[in-house]
Amino acid sequence: MAKQTPLYDEHVACGARMVDFHGWMMPLHYGSQIDEHHNVRQDAGMFDVSHMTIVDYMARKLKTFYVIY
Repeated sequence: MAKQTPLYDEHVACGARMVDFHGWMMPLHYGSQIDEHHNVRQDAGMFDVSHMTIVDYMARKLKTFYVIY
């Protein structure tokens, strides 16, 4: 079974078609690719790269960081 990124549940909730990409479940598309294109042009887009590296956060005020960002 392929691994899931921390954003997996969000992708699924947004209607993504998930596929195995080198051992990771990644979104292929969210329905109409034309609609996706227009939404990104009008608003914003995000690409989940969390499968590419491990990020470790170590800080005394880490909880504050997560709340702010």
